[in-house]
Amino acid sequence: MMMEFIPNPHKIEHPAGVHMLDNQSRITLWQTEPAALLYAQMLQGCLREYAGLEVPFTRGKPRAGDAVLTVDTALPQNRYTLSIMPECITLKAGSDEALCNGVQTLCQYIEQHGAVLPALEIEDWPDLANRGYYQDCSRGRVPKLDYLKQVADILCRYKINQWQLYIEHTYLFRDLSEAWREDTPLTAQEIMELDDYCAVRHIELVPSLSTFGHMYRILSTKTCCDLCELPDSEKIPFSYTYAGNHHTLNVSNPDALGFVKGLIDEYRPLFRSSKFNICDDETFDLGKGRSKALAEEQSERSLYLSHVKALCEYLVAQGVTPQFWGDIMWRFPESCAELPKETICLNWGYLPHQRENEIRDIAASGITQYACPGVCGWNRWMPLMYNSYLNIRTMCHHAHKYNAIGLLNTDWGDYGHVNDPRLTIPGILYGAAFGWNAEPVEFDELNEAVSRLYYGDTTGQFAGLMAKLQDYEVFDWRNTVNWIECDEKTRAEILSEVDFTRIDDANRAVEKAKADILAAAVNLPAGKKQIVQVLCQTADIIVLWNRIGAWLNAGCPHGPEADAMAAALEHWLQRYRAQWRQVSKESSLSVLTNLICRYADLLRGRAYGTVEAPAGR
Repeated sequence: MMMEFIPNPHKIEHPAGVHMLDNQSRITLWQTEPAALLYAQMLQGCLREYAGLEVPFTRGKPRAGDAVLTVDTALPQNRYTLSIMPECITLKAGSDEALCNGVQTLCQYIEQHGAVLPALEIEDWPDLANRGYYQDCSRGRVPKLDYLKQVADILCRYKINQWQLYIEHTYLFRDLSEAWREDTPLTAQEIMELDDYCAVRHIELVPSLSTFGHMYRILSTKTCCDLCELPDSEKIPFSYTYAGNHHTLNVSNPDALGFVKGLIDEYRPLFRSSKFNICDDETFDLGKGRSKALAEEQSERSLYLSHVKALCEYLVAQGVTPQFWGDIMWRFPESCAELPKETICLNWGYLPHQRENEIRDIAASGITQYACPGVCGWNRWMPLMYNSYLNIRTMCHHAHKYNAIGLLNTDWGDYGHVNDPRLTIPGILYGAAFGWNAEPVEFDELNEAVSRLYYGDTTGQFAGLMAKLQDYEVFDWRNTVNWIECDEKTRAEILSEVDFTRIDDANRAVEKAKADILAAAVNLPAGKKQIVQVLCQTADIIVLWNRIGAWLNAGCPHGPEADAMAAALEHWLQRYRAQWRQVSKESSLSVLTNLICRYADLLRGRAYGTVEAPAGR
């Protein structure tokens, strides 16, 4: 049976008959909160776009034939019922949030059927109370506020109720101008406006801030370098490979804890949320530099736990629920008992068939946790959509098996966040589907629903065609970055690990997928066609990097073919920068541009010398 909604409702019946909306129809709010005005406006806008009707709304006792939105406190708070019968439409919900969720279901139905709605009975509720999306805003891209609001609309439509923006240095901290001066950080005003936009859509915008590991930009400044675990951090030139692995806060410095508390104090008041994610993941440098002596005396485990515990206690004392990434704590899960009982562990794992060990062990420790899968788009031009589907489905299974209280679907931007964020929307919707309803849905069936419900493709093919681009990055972006940033020995190792015999077949497959996408563009409504240009750009760069990788492997022979690849790369880059600016601020676009132009110079044989590995590698 065709999947009619994302996410799937738990109980759905199709009685006989239809309800026909027309120019005499009314939307009536009855016994609702003032915020329900927005839901009436959502429904009105949906009818305008998909049914061609201008349906007014009112508040008060409903009349026969009205589309009624009402709160019924006899229902559980998280539950709604939707009845579409020939004589009326009635949406009842146990709370304002459940009413908002029910309106999204009704809107999805109107998007498919317009004004003539087949009769329908739905009873629905979420399997997981916390259904989140985690968006990287630090590794290369800082989204524009307008695009963030578009994302909020998507999250609302598909019933995702939590959202975190990953911040290292890309918030405009008043005293950290040296860290953000070359970037385009989010401002307090933007955060507050987004928080307000989310709140009325029942999305909790949860602050997330690196406070231990992954503080490269901040701890590389002259202002803050004394707080870095590694000495001379301010002297080390930037590279993607180095920045991804460094820098960690030196917790043996007596000023370190106060410093990050100050960042929290400046950032947290911008949000309504009663939660705060301190991150504290991947503390790669801990105990290897300035804190080495203390680590040898007390252990790295002790240093890590002491810092995390202090921050969690600091937040709990203010009535805030702390969250942290669980990759380090999983090594000694019994220590979770030392953290405040309010603490939530964010337990991530990104393999298609991710093992349950980490979630099982954290559950056994007694601490509350979310399961955290991913959209699998980092380090790549095209997300691994099937991997993401399997990963989310698997992690959702683990979440239910071990009583996790939430699912947080992550969208990282390692190595410059080169993939267009619009390409991870199918992955966001996979998370929405499984976070709400754990009943398994097959990959093709879910993609067919994504095609119809998000992309407006009535043939149901489009998301499946997108997925055909995913497996052909032979010389991928990670290889591209590592090769140009590393020494000759490492370059040879990188090339030796790539199967260049795949390139001709891979490039043919990409060109075929691109042709199929272009042919399917006619099935998309005007408002969704922009993704076609994004996908064509993505296909072009996959093919081009595969060719450049083969050229590197052949010893970099110079001539007309290499010159042509350089020109193709530069023309592609010009289009890509325009595409970037549609949804993102300038952010680190100049850094990315410089790296790509180095390849163009290399292709033309311009001398630039041997690139040495950054210090500390």
